[in-house]
Amino acid sequence: MVGDIVGLVNSLGVNDAILVGHDWGAPVAWHSALLRPDLFRGCALLSVPYVPRGVVRPSAMWKMIEGEDKWFYQHYFQEPGRAEADFEADPRKTMTKALYGASGDAPPGARFEHLFPRDKRPLDMIREPEQLPAWLTQADLDFFAGEFKRSGFRGGLNWYRNIERNWELTAFLDGAKLRQPSMFAAGEHDLVLRMVPDALSLVDLGMVECRSKTVIPGAGHWLQQERPHEINDLLIAFLKGL
Repeated sequence: MVGDIVGLVNSLGVNDAILVGHDWGAPVAWHSALLRPDLFRGCALLSVPYVPRGVVRPSAMWKMIEGEDKWFYQHYFQEPGRAEADFEADPRKTMTKALYGASGDAPPGARFEHLFPRDKRPLDMIREPEQLPAWLTQADLDFFAGEFKRSGFRGGLNWYRNIERNWELTAFLDGAKLRQPSMFAAGEHDLVLRMVPDALSLVDLGMVECRSKTVIPGAGHWLQQERPHEINDLLIAFLKGL
């Protein structure tokens, strides 16, 4: 994926770029910055802060998080076909629950949680909204559901299934700091902040040139959909400061 981003920059005929990545886009952005500092002179990370690679295998961390009676969702995704069956049974319901359940609009008890009982599935824990939030339309859901009905969910889920291999291939990045100017933003109710309660402290540990870190009140995980104006203002301020 870093190679794809490098190829994109080269195809545009520019000498450098600033990357913005949300959720799993954040690791693509920070790996690009770590591996090609000559090309990428800034990095804006949304929802997921840069955390230097450590010595503990991801699968070992999952088991520590879970205990005996819970699934960590990334661990649950590892068995090929299981999550596909869950999600592909009704792509529209899947996308409705995923988008609403990880947003700041979902009340406690209706939100996506990173841990869930072993006898349940991730979607079992999320209620569908009685009314869609203002940032999510029926047309959006029609499009998302149609695309996933066409493609299935395997491609996206396979990203999770490659986490261990990515970890194995990047021992040379152990403890590496992100030294380009950077920024971080997350929503107050972002599932990542529940999953990693010390996320803001980790920003200081790994993003040594972080210019700003912001938690947006009332927002959830889908920052650029839920709070587009606030995110644009933060990005523009960051870019003007470079």
